[in-house]
Amino acid sequence: MDKAVECLPMPPKKVVSLHSTRLFDSTSDESSQEYAALEYLVETRGLSKSVLRKYGVGCCTYKFPSKEGYVGSMCVTFPWLMREAEVMEQEELRGAAYHWSADESNGTNKDGEERVKESAKIKQKKLSEMSALDRHLLRQQRKDKARAEASEDVESNKEHVLSRSTVDAMLKGAEFATNAQSNDEPATAEDINSRYGPYIPRRIKVRSIEKKSWQRLDPPGGGFGLFGWHTVPHDATQIIITEGEFDAMAVYQATGRPAVSLPNGCRSLPMEVLVLLERFDTVYLWMDNDGPGREGAEMFARKMGVERCLLVQPGGLRGRPMNLATTSPPKDANEALLQGWDIEELLAESSELPHERILKFSDLRDQVLHEIIHPERYRGSPIPSLPGFTSLIKGFRRGEMTVLTGPTGSGKTTFLGQASLDLAEQGINVLWGSFEIKNTRLMHKLLQQYTKDVLPVGVAERDMSIEEKQKAITSLAALADKFESLPMYFMKFHGGSDVDDVLDAMEYAAYVHDVEHIILDNMQFMISRQGSGPKGSSHDKFEMQDIAIEKFRKFATEYNLFSLVTLVVHPRKEDEGAKLGISSFYGSAKATQEADTVIILQNDGNRKFLDVKKNRFDGTIGHVPLHFQRKSGRYSETPEFVTAPSTKIPTMPTANLKKAKASAPLSIYQSIRDQHPV
Repeated sequence: MDKAVECLPMPPKKVVSLHSTRLFDSTSDESSQEYAALEYLVETRGLSKSVLRKYGVGCCTYKFPSKEGYVGSMCVTFPWLMREAEVMEQEELRGAAYHWSADESNGTNKDGEERVKESAKIKQKKLSEMSALDRHLLRQQRKDKARAEASEDVESNKEHVLSRSTVDAMLKGAEFATNAQSNDEPATAEDINSRYGPYIPRRIKVRSIEKKSWQRLDPPGGGFGLFGWHTVPHDATQIIITEGEFDAMAVYQATGRPAVSLPNGCRSLPMEVLVLLERFDTVYLWMDNDGPGREGAEMFARKMGVERCLLVQPGGLRGRPMNLATTSPPKDANEALLQGWDIEELLAESSELPHERILKFSDLRDQVLHEIIHPERYRGSPIPSLPGFTSLIKGFRRGEMTVLTGPTGSGKTTFLGQASLDLAEQGINVLWGSFEIKNTRLMHKLLQQYTKDVLPVGVAERDMSIEEKQKAITSLAALADKFESLPMYFMKFHGGSDVDDVLDAMEYAAYVHDVEHIILDNMQFMISRQGSGPKGSSHDKFEMQDIAIEKFRKFATEYNLFSLVTLVVHPRKEDEGAKLGISSFYGSAKATQEADTVIILQNDGNRKFLDVKKNRFDGTIGHVPLHFQRKSGRYSETPEFVTAPSTKIPTMPTANLKKAKASAPLSIYQSIRDQHPV
């Protein structure tokens, strides 16, 4: 018997009002942290109290893990409110059962539950058994079918002509279609509440005022939603999606239009959120006016359907206030509000995504000029722990593929682990495919690199006091909490695997989890069990490797990921200590030809360095030294100097010293001299 799937954790239903009350009741004490939070929202962000109340913004003290344990900080809270029927559908898609609270839905929860159950009967297999991608495709098919049926009814001029509200309801999906009345009267708020239940908090996003990087989702492991979703009218056909919470409130404050913000900025559009957005005819995407924002908007438009998406990318002229000195366009909607831009004009300036295969200069004019004026914003995501390496390759960019090689045991996985952590700490979703090292061992290594210190291995068996053991275990748990919050995913492959299965997992992760950087370590282990010949000749292996690389290259381009792989390819057999070159990559020249960046981790026995052999971005090549730091398990570009402890050499009588020197062999005497240099 299958174990029942539990519902995802949710905050208490009254916590949103408690947070909001705490924020707005702080006006009596100007010295309080709550008053400082409200002043920040109103004065610094330019948001009115009425808008903050409408969106349910509040404040509360949350604790964040640090090296010393957990530190408390005053935070602004952004609730994701959804109707109970919507929560029920999300849980039903997971195979769980969420039951409405009868006292809060006026005893009408049965009607909503029955509708969801009836809609599930039309599916050929249970939604819980489908992948997230299959569920989304099923919804699209159902929507297309409803649109086609509505069109056929209108064209055939049947006696019963479908009203506009009936067609709209059909397009909103079977789960939330309302019963349109013959006189086309709009549904009242009471009718909507009785059918779909009240709004409840799905989750709460928390941002510290003291430190911007301190963010969390409460509770951990909960579902996804949209900030401001409860402000969107039930019959709305248009919606504005922004990158941040302040941007959504800024748009609403300036225009009165329904505006929501994404749960994780411009890098993520979870499937649960994608389902909510299917009912809208027009979707405005307003991401930050920089490289990642533009690329994220294009990615989301293709994910939701380019035919209904408009990209808001201010050009700097339309809507600009007369007294503004700068001609640069605003970075985001909140900055536009603060500077006095006409946000309605900026929305009117929005445009459709051009055809992905055909472009004119006018389609990319603004982006080209912006890249010329602000080249630093297009250099890709850096590796902060290796600044010299970053200055060579200018960071990892979307749609590129990187290949890496190096001698066996040279530290390729160590380098990739450090790079993946640097990316994940910047909010970039990373997917690991480790075919050589098991995930448990890989995570062990990543934990040490993340904390930059030695892990308390075997603390339970050490000769320590109970207090010391408890402190070490608590510190390790805090480290695990911080590591768990990183946007990092791992494939469940090991050893030889089918390339198409790997590609399927990559496609799923790119679509559902919005991963941007995929690491495959390594090519030889992945294709080790494949071969067209009975013995798997070298020719067969080369051909399979070329086919796999071609597929990965195509995937990187189509999904526009950050450096698709750092795809690890082992070198040919060469003399130990010999310097490797581009021709040293195992197989044919396909890997280095298809790659945008080619990196070799050189190790001649005396020194170790990263050698950039190819760089399509700007042609810069060169090398940077690497020095392994055993304590942190990381590489550094500068050597780690360790000061030798000061020790006092014991004195010995001269006669005894001469006697020992005369009687001891030379090797022993030299050993003593080495241990105690004078």
